[in-house]
Amino acid sequence: MASLTGGEWVVDALSAEGVRHVFGIPGVHNLAIYDALLRQSALAHVLARHEAGAAFMADGYARASGAPGVVVVTTGPGATNVLTPLVESYAGSTPVVVLMSDIASALVGRDLGALHEVPNQIECFRPVARWAEALTEARAIPAAVHTAFDLLRTGRPGPVAISIPNDFLTARLEAEPGRGGAGRRPPCHPEAIAAAARRLGGATRPLLIAGGGVIAAGAEAELVALARRLDAPVITSVMGRGAISERDPLWHGVLPNRRATEPVLQAADVVLAVGCRFAHRSTQGLLLNLSFGPGQALIHLDLDPRVIGLLFKPELGIVGDATDGLARLLAALGDGRPAGGWDHGWRAGLRGAAGPLYTAETARLVETLRAALPDDTIVVCDQTGLNYWMEWHFPVLAPRTFLYPVGSATLGYGVPAAIGAKIARPDRPVVAVVGDGGFLYSVNELATAVKYRLPVVFLVLNDDRFGAIKYLQETLFAGRWGEADLVNPDFPALAKAFGARGERVTVDTLPAALTRGLAADGPTLLELPVAVTPPWEL
Repeated sequence: MASLTGGEWVVDALSAEGVRHVFGIPGVHNLAIYDALLRQSALAHVLARHEAGAAFMADGYARASGAPGVVVVTTGPGATNVLTPLVESYAGSTPVVVLMSDIASALVGRDLGALHEVPNQIECFRPVARWAEALTEARAIPAAVHTAFDLLRTGRPGPVAISIPNDFLTARLEAEPGRGGAGRRPPCHPEAIAAAARRLGGATRPLLIAGGGVIAAGAEAELVALARRLDAPVITSVMGRGAISERDPLWHGVLPNRRATEPVLQAADVVLAVGCRFAHRSTQGLLLNLSFGPGQALIHLDLDPRVIGLLFKPELGIVGDATDGLARLLAALGDGRPAGGWDHGWRAGLRGAAGPLYTAETARLVETLRAALPDDTIVVCDQTGLNYWMEWHFPVLAPRTFLYPVGSATLGYGVPAAIGAKIARPDRPVVAVVGDGGFLYSVNELATAVKYRLPVVFLVLNDDRFGAIKYLQETLFAGRWGEADLVNPDFPALAKAFGARGERVTVDTLPAALTRGLAADGPTLLELPVAVTPPWEL
């Protein structure tokens, strides 16, 4: 047993779980945690300028590293400021742990007007968390933190929120220190694997769909090996991009890119979907309306049994870890020869398919950006015209190098998520691609990048409007549009006012500017005046 304050127990448990970075902002109610943080060196704290920025940083950190991102915030408005980022982390199955203070335990739920009070604060978080818990005794602090990490190791990742009354954080209590690191993902049932292997082994045109669960499990090598064994094309969801290099001949396309994927989806006789929940946004969205015909067999392997059969009823559902399932499938199939039923020449002609809105200018910009960046660059997207095209057409060459807020499609993600990614992977180049509208949602976090001298490049695409909204207004309402035009600052001058580098570029000067920015000793803002029409064919 050890005697520590509640704040010290929070830090002790995080350290035992291997946490090395914490994002947050100190406030009057969480200062006991900060006092503990200041008196140790195992955990580094990153001071954000807004709690939403801190939580987006934690999301970017988690996506770039695979380790949970941790956020510490104070009571009431400090806590509720992280709700929007958690909407994205929930939708993207990203492991983020939020530790928030609350009003004193004797006041919780009484609605007496205490400082920063949100009555039943934890209830705000239940819809956007895998687990949300308000502690009712101080000695539960270390166990609650360890439980959060255990859940993230054993089940589908996502946000976890723990609310701790501030008097618990200052109280001294005895508890048993936790070791951390417990729990593992469940294996797949051998009989289900054997049945899937028989079905895949007898397929003429097997197809693999890889979702974010493949990345979360670190199952990329197993996926590629199974694709080679079956000679099966691989379609990835947006969250699954990088599970196989998109220069690999077997990679075919991104699921919602209908022109590239729909003919192949329809031609497959057996489809194995791994770690893919078939999100409505991607499968029943603006372009692709996915369905499986009576002559097709769907095998759905996922860690979360709740997503199997949610949109599409599979012939066979397999619950378990993606790495385990893919490795077992490969072993069960043995060294046999693939059926060879795919016409890969036909497929190759579909891979680059794009609609008429994908102009030569937009294609040139995407190609210029990819060619200018090292293969291992982490590219962080916000929501702007170019990002919508990059979702399908920007080649992703490795896992955890393309961060995209596909679940919530929220503005303001790109800047702080890029900061979190750079904190997680200081060895990797990091570039954020944002629009002028989205950049101003979180421009305050440029100060964070300057404070920590992070050589992140922020590429701001400026069309002086919410361009996608203008496009939708004009398309849906007979050419009428309004309240989408923006009055913007001088972006390079704004960057310099923060203490960052800033310059205005063209597509021709972009490569050299990116090279300079990535080699700098702090952040760089590059403004590119350009208007890009989104890919939605309404």
